[in-house]
Amino acid sequence: MEMEHFSHEHPLKLTDEAQRNKGDEEILCDGCRESIIGSAYTCSECKYILHKKCAELPKEIDHPMHIEHALTLFSKSPYDDSTCICNVCKIVDWKWFTYHCSICQFDVHIHCASEKSEIEHEGHHHPLTFVERSSLFDCDACGTKQEDVSYRCTTCPFWIHRTCARLPRTITRSYDDHPLVLTFSLPKTYHKFKQYCRICYKRVQQSHWNYHCALCRYFFHLKCAMVEKEPLTPSAVEEYLDSDLMNFPLPDKSVDAISRYVRLNSLEAVNDVAQEIFHYSHEHLLILLNVQSDDAEMINTELCIGCSRPISVPFYTHRDCNFFLHKCCAELPEEIQHPLHAEHPLSQYRKKYFFDYSECDLCQKFTSGFSFDCSTCNFELDVHCACLPKAIKHDAHDHPLKLEAQISNNRCSGCNNFTRTIYGCATCREFNLASCCVNLAPTFKHEWDHHPLTLSYPPFSYHPDEFICEICEEDIHPNYWLYHCRQCDQSFHTTCIKPFDWYENVKFGGTLQVENHPHPLVFVRKSNSKFPSICSQCGQSQDDMPVLECARCNFQLCPNCCDDIVESLPSTSSTS
Repeated sequence: MEMEHFSHEHPLKLTDEAQRNKGDEEILCDGCRESIIGSAYTCSECKYILHKKCAELPKEIDHPMHIEHALTLFSKSPYDDSTCICNVCKIVDWKWFTYHCSICQFDVHIHCASEKSEIEHEGHHHPLTFVERSSLFDCDACGTKQEDVSYRCTTCPFWIHRTCARLPRTITRSYDDHPLVLTFSLPKTYHKFKQYCRICYKRVQQSHWNYHCALCRYFFHLKCAMVEKEPLTPSAVEEYLDSDLMNFPLPDKSVDAISRYVRLNSLEAVNDVAQEIFHYSHEHLLILLNVQSDDAEMINTELCIGCSRPISVPFYTHRDCNFFLHKCCAELPEEIQHPLHAEHPLSQYRKKYFFDYSECDLCQKFTSGFSFDCSTCNFELDVHCACLPKAIKHDAHDHPLKLEAQISNNRCSGCNNFTRTIYGCATCREFNLASCCVNLAPTFKHEWDHHPLTLSYPPFSYHPDEFICEICEEDIHPNYWLYHCRQCDQSFHTTCIKPFDWYENVKFGGTLQVENHPHPLVFVRKSNSKFPSICSQCGQSQDDMPVLECARCNFQLCPNCCDDIVESLPSTSSTS
């Protein structure tokens, strides 16, 4: 079927969706600028297309808000600037089909002109009446306050935006595997947990409408689902798509990130490896051990002085002092440029004594090992955070993740906690990871299960039932990461398997002799107990904090007091 339409110079032919299938490309009507689904009139000579209902609109109508004159249909704005303002809903910059009164300069765009005065909507149990005047109100569907024409219930206080009343029942988004279905409240089966929007990570209220994927158990605010975030420009994305992106998760206690950082930033030849070095962290000559020795089992229990991770070859050592330093930690540069602090370079911060420790501004953990700081801004990163790549690949997501500077109100997709700094997706812009989740190990051996536990990511389509943590016996939210054993069907919170440890990067065990006590003091972490831990010098509580202790005499010194007492101690020397 063909027709001549006043809005176009060529004949228009009625076609169905299959005849004009263009894959995933969205096709918009040139009359109303909404997506075209089903039959439409198209031009075979150009890309002009109209909904069947738009092509068949009457050329002239009477409207209740302008009873003086009939309104005539124009294919575009009748004004010189090519735009107009709808006198019903007050939308501005409208450029498409418009009903117009040339005598009164009264305009109604076709959405308002064709709106039904009353509708039945499956989202409410009473008929809804169209309110033509634009109003500012809190919408019962989307929960936001904005000005719009609306539908109201005359029986109860229910009131929604017209844009919400016209939302499609299902939508498909670019980076989602399944269609999203419109639901008119949060299903009761999901009331057990707080549900958060997968895009903005703000709470999804039980009474508000939302888009929902039942297979993935994901929810989206209406407005978040309808507006896709702009991806980074191709050039900005390509910067992070090099072939050498590091893949996470890394094995537990790995130093691979540090080793890779040194390799990429090394100025020396690959084969130019020093067999002996002097390093500022120790007063004696250090020898390189590059092969696993006979006492490897003993060595693997020792920690590197630079990163506080178990020693592995190659490393430098001074056996008489029981001193160990990974080769990659010894080769760290004196100064680095870091994307999280682009204003100034960061310099290696040399701690004065082995019991000194400081806080990392990224992961917020304390470290007694190597770190980089900006003395101007009082900004510091421990060696692990300083060596994190600018971009990574992670098994939990399909796209590269870019290290982003401090951003407020971002939740981690792995644990849902707010985070200062994230790895964010450079492509879909809807996936974020905090550094604590980036550094989770892919497998973990736990005494409560015979098999290695695997770090698992949602959606858990293979496990439709609820997850219960075997340690704390509480439910595990199905939208966040967990450790799981498929053979035994046992699940664990990531935080129960590996609780956040403020002192994970502090190396304990060094000993110190001070003048005001006859026995050596050992650098230990005091655990909370029924007997309070008090510094013998300043009297401050040291519960769950590092102290230098003589267990024989119950004598304790906090590191601050040791700094004051030990003026002649050689820099960062320790024995254990």
